[in-house]
Amino acid sequence: PAPRPRAPMPRQPVRSALDGARGALAAAAFVVALGAGGAQAAEQMATTSGFADYSKEGGVMKADPSCFFEKCGTQTKDCFSNPSCLKGITCLGNCRAEQLCATRCFARFGSEKLNAWLSCTLEEQKCVTTGADVDNSAFYADAPPVLKTFKPSELEGRWFKVRGYNEKYDCYPCQINEFTATPAGLDNRILFRVPKADGSGFWQNDFVEHMRTDKGPQGKASMTVEGKMFGLTFGEQWYVLGESDGTKNVPEFRLVAYKGDTQQGPYEGAFVYTKEFDSIEKSPALMAAIDSAAKAAGLDSAKFCVIDNACPAAGGTIAGAGSEEGAKDKLEWKDLFELAEWFRPGTLAKPTDFDPNKM
Repeated sequence: PAPRPRAPMPRQPVRSALDGARGALAAAAFVVALGAGGAQAAEQMATTSGFADYSKEGGVMKADPSCFFEKCGTQTKDCFSNPSCLKGITCLGNCRAEQLCATRCFARFGSEKLNAWLSCTLEEQKCVTTGADVDNSAFYADAPPVLKTFKPSELEGRWFKVRGYNEKYDCYPCQINEFTATPAGLDNRILFRVPKADGSGFWQNDFVEHMRTDKGPQGKASMTVEGKMFGLTFGEQWYVLGESDGTKNVPEFRLVAYKGDTQQGPYEGAFVYTKEFDSIEKSPALMAAIDSAAKAAGLDSAKFCVIDNACPAAGGTIAGAGSEEGAKDKLEWKDLFELAEWFRPGTLAKPTDFDPNKM
């Protein structure tokens, strides 16, 4: 859709003390008070799968403004006195839990300060909550059948993700996973890139998740996974559906499906690992084996995206607000008003043309 016209807003300097942060949140709270009458009321939901589902069903989030200062004062001061961190908060509010949008916010504005603020306010002290119990048991109950012969040690070493099933999560370019053994199972170092919208390069992401040799509460998984990304904890169950050990003229591969959840809600997808980034292009037999395994697991091979693992060296920027990018960030009045979403999601209309890369 075409961008909606907006009146130009004067740029204002950022105060760097906690008083400035208090003032910003007080102003945002005032905006919420003005807009609260227009917020759609809904019956209290007893259970939910996460923030996104709760909001979609008309639930009204609960926020305690004093919690940001009394229980997460240090993190709030550190973030709200930094333009990049504060713009990261407003960026996430504009996304309304949409995953691709949020990933671009973190790529552009992510930092340890933003991670610490999110971790404290959403997970540790629960300054923002749904007031409903989170229940994803039915989501995990419907799991695909896994290979009984899979051993975690088979994953040790470096693998390329070459095919992805969910375009929101699985199709980023240059995906390399490096597995190392631990007493509990495996650690997985994950590298992937988020392309910049203007075509000028990419944001490089790098984090580690921890995997356990555990079938999960339902007893259906090949392994369980836990990690912390962008300040928030995620949990996953992996299901190894197909494989080749490199014999019978079929290069090594693993077909993996997964189900996971964060406070935002549940998600799922699938992907294919190979030992070389171009193994499929070199071996028609490999693609045939992957198609067969996918079909047996109930996956449509036509839905897999091809992951670009050419990985050019030029144009990379470490994900997050580095000194060069951060120096460009200036707060505007609209950023102040958009903080209202952290006090009462749904108070402000979701911008249909919102693009984190244009903030």
